Amino acid sequence: MVEERKRVILIAGGQLFAEKGYFSTTVQDIAEQCNMSKASIYKLFESKEDILLHIVKQMHEEILLAANRLHFEDHVSPKEQFTQKLVVQFQEFVLKHEFFLVLNQTMPLELSAQIRAAMLQFKRTMLNWQKEAILQAFGDKVEPIVWDLSLCMQGIVKEFMFLLRWNKNTNFELSALSEFVVESLEAMIQKHLNRTPLITEQMAQQFDLSDPDVRHKYFGESEWRKIIRELSTAIHQRSPESIRPDLIAATERLNTERKKAIPQTFMIEALIAYLQKREELQQEVAQLQHVYRATWEEKKHE
Repeated sequence: MVEERKRVILIAGGQLFAEKGYFSTTVQDIAEQCNMSKASIYKLFESKEDILLHIVKQMHEEILLAANRLHFEDHVSPKEQFTQKLVVQFQEFVLKHEFFLVLNQTMPLELSAQIRAAMLQFKRTMLNWQKEAILQAFGDKVEPIVWDLSLCMQGIVKEFMFLLRWNKNTNFELSALSEFVVESLEAMIQKHLNRTPLITEQMAQQFDLSDPDVRHKYFGESEWRKIIRELSTAIHQRSPESIRPDLIAATERLNTERKKAIPQTFMIEALIAYLQKREELQQEVAQLQHVYRATWEEKKHE
């Protein structure tokens, strides 16, 4: 109930800030839009500034999570998946650009430090999202230069989004933009794959660019689906035919159980333990267990 009321307030606040500007919107305006009293709003948010900060963070999160709504068939190549994810993400940018335009024009000076901190955190998280997306699309071969690629990608995306944000008359096909980004990365990979990277993993950590939680939070589901497919393939290729049906059944039951709203953790752990007994599947099961524990820890803290 509390979370639903917060959601209603943030939607109303976002609409009013975009329409009237931050300074011209009062908490009373937001209360009237929500059919609530000011006192009810102050029970949930400390101030109008607090509402604004929550909206900014929520919009950033929606942009990052947009691509997670996509589900791909096995025949869709990783590169095409990447392209489609970018289209959805760019659509979210476009939907929200009016709000951020007004925010930049009317942002109160006393809030600038807090907003700047939120924006910098979003930039860092987005950079790590791009890094993981590039690795998924092009494979481990690009890992040595993945930070160079991610920074270049962020620069390209930033400039195009800047045009969309500041000029309402700017118009180009988002699918074409996504293809341009992916093809540009391909060209950079071909040119620089075997060269010394400018930004190594160690340097990325020194610059505080790296955020390992991004992989589990935004790519956990796709990682899980990938390792389930790899495990099934390994069973068909390596496991004795006599026990193959049992191993496939255990894998399918494991996948089904994990998809439940409230999975039975003891059942998942038991199925993983059963699969771990097979020596020919050690590598895939170890990776599956790692992905499961990482994503499960994330869900427990949501």
